[in-house]
Amino acid sequence: MIIAMLKDTLKDKIKSYIKDNNINKYINIDGNFDVDFLAQGEYNVNFIVYDQKNKYVFRVNTNSQLQLDNQIKYEYDALKKLEISGVTPKVYFLDDSKNYINYGILIMEYLNGRPLEYNKDLRKSAKIFSNIHSIDTTKGDFSNFIIEENILSDRINEGERLLNTYMKSDIVDKSQKEFFYSFLNWCKENKDKEKYFRQDKWHVINNTEVNSHNFIIGEKESFLIDWEKPVISDPCQDITQFLAPTTTLWKADYVLSKEEKEIFFKEYIARLDEDKNIKERVHLYTPYLYLRALSWCAYAFIEYQDPNKDIKNMDTFKKIKQYLDIDFMRNLLKDYI
Repeated sequence: MIIAMLKDTLKDKIKSYIKDNNINKYINIDGNFDVDFLAQGEYNVNFIVYDQKNKYVFRVNTNSQLQLDNQIKYEYDALKKLEISGVTPKVYFLDDSKNYINYGILIMEYLNGRPLEYNKDLRKSAKIFSNIHSIDTTKGDFSNFIIEENILSDRINEGERLLNTYMKSDIVDKSQKEFFYSFLNWCKENKDKEKYFRQDKWHVINNTEVNSHNFIIGEKESFLIDWEKPVISDPCQDITQFLAPTTTLWKADYVLSKEEKEIFFKEYIARLDEDKNIKERVHLYTPYLYLRALSWCAYAFIEYQDPNKDIKNMDTFKKIKQYLDIDFMRNLLKDYI
């Protein structure tokens, strides 16, 4: 009900907003345009604005996963820096005033294609990652990005923040609390491995949300979309997340085989100017990626109990509960803990 009300309210406002604010100065669209709902995330609602010749994505941001005061500008600035990669959407317009619509707004390129299919598109995804990870973040001004120097400590701090309310909640099973308590302790005891990343620093732009539905696979070109929370950090952030079952099961109910992972690594490495042992980096980072994924599920589980949450996706809630199953979590970490 909340989703339907928000979508319907926004759709009506968007049409008036575009007309009243002369947005056709920024995008190539005639007066007989229309607006349709496209898709939603946990903190964004997306619409298509289109006429007979052109289509654009009108993105409305409702909250920030990064606790930023100006989430939509962060995303807009990131997309501008990423355009050089050729595998991210172009962005045309930003309104962070919240004057007309009570949310941040950006308008970007509409890309034709389908979601990524793991059994078909690993080489295409490797090309996308290598293009993005080849952007030299030491040249030019990348000061607008959040930079993560201490990749394992950052995951621990993030996990503690996300788990705070969950661990205090009366509706959470004792065995789940005990699991997270032990998991956090293990991560803290092993965080000295972080020196590996400091001693051989490799910083690139990471998307941090690389599930299959954030890829657009086209007939000729393919893209990575949804740049809500990028950071500059080690590329193992995105590569680990992309390959992990917590990601591949999220939208596609798929688990990559060792052979498929090798296909991906081979293609990714071949397209880089230099490989600083991405496989070892992924191995070290994997349990900390699981801490992020599972802690976010714990946080979201509590959030979904709030009747006033702007966006609720029941498919997402189903996955959250699946991932928080104690046997599922223990199986993920059986090679580490």
